Amino acid sequence: MKRLLLTFIMLSLPVMAFGQLKVGIMNPDEVLDALPETQQVQTQIEQYIQERQNAYQARYQEWIEDLTDFSERVESGALTGAAQEQEEDRLVQAQEELSNLQTRIQRQIQQRQNDLFTPLLARVEAAMGEVSEEMGLDFVLNRTASTGDPIVYYSSQRAADITQRVIEKLTQN
Repeated sequence: MKRLLLTFIMLSLPVMAFGQLKVGIMNPDEVLDALPETQQVQTQIEQYIQERQNAYQARYQEWIEDLTDFSERVESGALTGAAQEQEEDRLVQAQEELSNLQTRIQRQIQQRQNDLFTPLLARVEAAMGEVSEEMGLDFVLNRTASTGDPIVYYSSQRAADITQRVIEKLTQN
């Protein structure tokens, strides 16, 4: 009997402790969307992506032109066997360089996004901390994941939604 009572108490402690916690929820995407800087960052990223794509397209177009020229010379018989083999090697190497360039560009774009969004995310985190302190919250949960899937599968309607207060904190001057 004592063992059953002890087990019940041990299982009840987390529930009793949790009942005293104050939890808020927030939609970070909504907060970011409310910041004017987000649109500026988005525009900068789109411009950067366009620049990088243009650079890649120029190199790719050069490779296509070289490949077309090579095919025409092979068909006309203008290349000897050794020259044809050498040209094929050069074109394969150029194709590998294009693939490497594409990978580098993807990393550069990701790095640029990180560089531009990190200060915004730091501001949101600081404002969320201030609002949480003001409201005496113990936890703030993300209302949804970036994919739209909920991180918390159940939250009471009584949970304090601090999204608007964080937006106000960030947009007040």
